[in-house]
Amino acid sequence: MSFRTRTLSIFPPPSIVAMPSAGIDISNNSIKCVVLKKNSLGLRVQSFNENPLPEGVVIDGDIEKHTAVVDILRSYRLRHGVRYAMASIPEKKAYLYQTLIPMGESDLRAGVEFGLEAHVPLPAKDMVFDFEVVRTVQAGTVVAVTAYAKRVVDAYAKAFNDAGIVLRSLEVESQALARAVLSADDRAGVVMIVDLGRQTTRIAIADGGAVSFTSSIDVGGDVLTEAITKKLSISPDEAEKIKKERGLLMSIQNTDVVEALMTAMSVLKDEIMRHLSDWGTLSAEGITKFPIERIIVCGGNANIRGFSEYLETFIPVPVVVANVWTNAFSLDTYIPPMEFQESLEYATAIGLALRGSNTLQW
Repeated sequence: MSFRTRTLSIFPPPSIVAMPSAGIDISNNSIKCVVLKKNSLGLRVQSFNENPLPEGVVIDGDIEKHTAVVDILRSYRLRHGVRYAMASIPEKKAYLYQTLIPMGESDLRAGVEFGLEAHVPLPAKDMVFDFEVVRTVQAGTVVAVTAYAKRVVDAYAKAFNDAGIVLRSLEVESQALARAVLSADDRAGVVMIVDLGRQTTRIAIADGGAVSFTSSIDVGGDVLTEAITKKLSISPDEAEKIKKERGLLMSIQNTDVVEALMTAMSVLKDEIMRHLSDWGTLSAEGITKFPIERIIVCGGNANIRGFSEYLETFIPVPVVVANVWTNAFSLDTYIPPMEFQESLEYATAIGLALRGSNTLQW
């Protein structure tokens, strides 16, 4: 199989959309699965599941214990009828960048492939890549490129194959997030997505709907819970409850909790501010970066009370909590079988499942 054919088999072009399938999000901590079913009223949630992963099964996106992952994937097939799936690979295993394909170059894929070695420290034979068109400018076409080491892709493909599930696509986590939370207006501009998870926080910038930059920092919900635990000398379970219920609410009664959270929150705020500033610079290829218009926060810790308001105090753009069902259905006509906070944890899996539907073509 040629490199081009292999790439297309793993990253099928967005216009080729077959039957609906599951979205499966594999992280260091868990595997999440969402299945969206289409009926006469539109998309509906058929099932959703989360399986925790013991430490060491997946490390920074590398599947270290193949059998453990296969067993969970196989359970989705046997218990929930999952036959086809869209999956994601963590950004830590990806190389993302924007590049300009000069005007007159009709084969965009060939143009991207020609410039890969200037951006990715891997031989062409050892990588697979995908790209999305961001916009057309006078000098040519701006595209967002994502490249992976072939060995990483092969490991994920083998896990699904051994579980008896047909893997229809692999993509970077943040692109699935973008598909779930960006509205049509968001896709016309530049939006930052902040995914506040358990152990890390991902920061992604979507330009024209295409994720063109990602970064992650080792600050997540667990760090916040631990800070409250130490400050108030209480159990982790009590601290988790206080974090969710009181969070960053500014009141005399909540002073101790806010003080406990402030160090980690300041680190997160500073990183967001830095990327807001850095994004506005001109790239090496002369690609003008349009300003970020707003920030969307998601993830299991995104709706800590006062979180978005805290960020807006320092950040000069609006900050909103994501609606992960934006491109699936209207909450005015259908209430999914999961709580709002829980849905924020499934944003990546929902975005993957949307790619398997025929609702979106991006």
